[in-house]
Amino acid sequence: MLSFRQLEVFRAVILTGSISGAAQQLGIAQPTVTNTIRRLEDVLGIQLFNRSGARLRPTALARQIFDVAAPSMTAFEQITDRVNDMVRGKGTMFRMGVSPSVSQALAPRSLSIFRRRRPEMKLRMDTLSMKQNRDYLWMAEGTCTVTIFPLDDPGISSFRVSSAGMVCVVPQDHPLATKTEVTVHDIAEEPLIFFHPNTPHGALVRQIFEAAGIEPNISIETRFAETAPHLMREGFGIALQDQLSAMGVTNPALKVLPLAGTPRQPISLHCRSDNVENIEVQEARRCLLQAALELGLPDETAFTS
Repeated sequence: MLSFRQLEVFRAVILTGSISGAAQQLGIAQPTVTNTIRRLEDVLGIQLFNRSGARLRPTALARQIFDVAAPSMTAFEQITDRVNDMVRGKGTMFRMGVSPSVSQALAPRSLSIFRRRRPEMKLRMDTLSMKQNRDYLWMAEGTCTVTIFPLDDPGISSFRVSSAGMVCVVPQDHPLATKTEVTVHDIAEEPLIFFHPNTPHGALVRQIFEAAGIEPNISIETRFAETAPHLMREGFGIALQDQLSAMGVTNPALKVLPLAGTPRQPISLHCRSDNVENIEVQEARRCLLQAALELGLPDETAFTS
């Protein structure tokens, strides 16, 4: 029966054309190469090489065997290298799913920190809706997700890293821009860019207005908070956003004001409960904590989501 080692030596002799060259390539003794080729010829019952001094020239049949065996040997070596890389964490892909608001500043900063700590790993960030988070984890599409709203699933573990408040985004020439913060009563009569009621942002903003006993003056509804600045530019009104979404507001014509008296929302990392001890999950958690602090968000690791 043929062994991979015999084929490996056979290939090395063909490629180098000599016993000494094959031994050097494989890092083994020359007698080992000679004995391996002899045993291979005995197993096959054929002569594989014509000897001319120190040179070995493959026979026509040996060439055919080489052509058949070489692709499989290369594939096996690639598998071996891949497994070794996985064990060492080299070249593997770390995929993190994030909600749209997290994608604005927190996720990019945390992944930048992650890359500095684990430069050998490839990174991918997937922006997900809240409904996509569960499938992303359960179908093992990614290692973890990060959201600004809770993810309720008995098979998913969540780790709170910080929290984000609500803010109001207004044009710099708006009368409210002179304030350092606003309340829901300050914006009661303002035309508002509102969010669809079946989104976490939409549900939260409606709760804020209901708690104040105010009927919002809705100018237009949108699904994603990140579209609000563009609608504002077109004159649809002012917008309420979470603090993370507002970190993506870089237009100098807009001003971000804290919305006083509103609840802060937890920022949490989620992973499958059977993956809590994963090295990359733990590293991602540490990177998120550092990124949150660098961005001026509070350390709330004492809380649980």
